[in-house]
Amino acid sequence: MILRSINFYLLLLFYFVAPEDNFVYEYNPSNFKYQIEEMDGNFIMFYAPWCRHCTEFHPTWSELAELVNTKDSKFAIAQIDCTLHAKLCHDNDITGYPTLLYFHKNTFTPVEYKGTRDLPSLTLFLSEVFTMKTEGREDKQTSEVKVYSGMAYLNDLNIEKSLSKGQHFVMFYAPWCKSSQKLAPIWAQLAVHYAHNDYLQIGKVNCMDSDITCKNFDIKQYPYLMWIVNGRVMGIAEGDSLENLKAYVDTMLLTENHDPDKFMKKKKALPVARISEETFETFLEKELVFINFFAPWLIHFMKTC
Repeated sequence: MILRSINFYLLLLFYFVAPEDNFVYEYNPSNFKYQIEEMDGNFIMFYAPWCRHCTEFHPTWSELAELVNTKDSKFAIAQIDCTLHAKLCHDNDITGYPTLLYFHKNTFTPVEYKGTRDLPSLTLFLSEVFTMKTEGREDKQTSEVKVYSGMAYLNDLNIEKSLSKGQHFVMFYAPWCKSSQKLAPIWAQLAVHYAHNDYLQIGKVNCMDSDITCKNFDIKQYPYLMWIVNGRVMGIAEGDSLENLKAYVDTMLLTENHDPDKFMKKKKALPVARISEETFETFLEKELVFINFFAPWLIHFMKTC
């Protein structure tokens, strides 16, 4: 019995670990149910090796897998060979190839992808189904920052901690806004492009769900793009094309700016004493003290500091 269990998990490991030249996970009847229950989301291509459309699409699918199937990721890009696992494909009502189905965690009623089979469209779809699942939960917002396909999903509960360290490029948007809708797929592409950049995190805030955050940042139009370093707003960007946004990011990510601490030190320091919790009472002993209580990430304070 023990040997059988060991063999079972070895089989799972064998199929779950992708070869170096293929980032797509291979699923089969032995690991399919386990992966749906274990992962937060599974985007699966049901295919046949003889299918010409499948063969032509495979490089794009592999590129998506390379972006998503990273270490510690709770989302997976996978595929199932229906010539080898006909019953599994039949159980999922597969009638043509390739068929792309997205399975939420513990959900065996998938969402079928019927859009264009290119990387930007696939990435946008993943962003939408992830947001749909998040909004369907009772605990609509969480203090945990979810990062998916290079995109950080920020809200009232997690934004302060998330933006307090490092460099961030954040889009504040409203789902009903046509300009936001137009920029959404481009922003998703931007997140994918910089997904493996150690010096930058692309993120977005839905101002309809996180109105407190958007009021604090004084957001009056959508979409609104902010460059934030160590919690401080360092730039406002404009651009409606991937090329323009990439150019802006590359300008901000100059070599000397890779270290946020050095970047901040380069800014002219103001002759203002910083008071900590430990020195607060000592400063109050002076004859006259004028104190500004602030949060560095609030746009109102950036205008006065």
